[in-house]
Amino acid sequence: MKWALCLVLAAAACQSGDAKESPANTTVIQLPKPQVTDAYRADITTLCDVVRLSGADQKPKDERWTHIAMFLGPQIKTAEAHDFLVAIQPLNGEAKALALETEAKRVGLANCDLANEWRTAAGL
Repeated sequence: MKWALCLVLAAAACQSGDAKESPANTTVIQLPKPQVTDAYRADITTLCDVVRLSGADQKPKDERWTHIAMFLGPQIKTAEAHDFLVAIQPLNGEAKALALETEAKRVGLANCDLANEWRTAAGL
């Protein structure tokens, strides 16, 4: 399961930075709304802080996403957080960043650095 998560994140990270929002990229999907437990909150916190926690912020831009994907797999502990990542994987650009940011706020976080990183990568 951890390798599947790595593959999902690697695929998500390989989005072109030149991708613009299009009707196909803004499709509304029903995201899971799991109960907010301490473990789930910790997973979403890890996800939001993964650029710093993984050390990817110290890597060249072309190495960041692979580094993040390899780091994050073993860090996500709950099935609910894994399901959330799988659910947002098909999203792109602002839709993906907003989905993560919204979930971060739902669990009590003030901001989410990974959502901002996705926006930057998409040129938003």
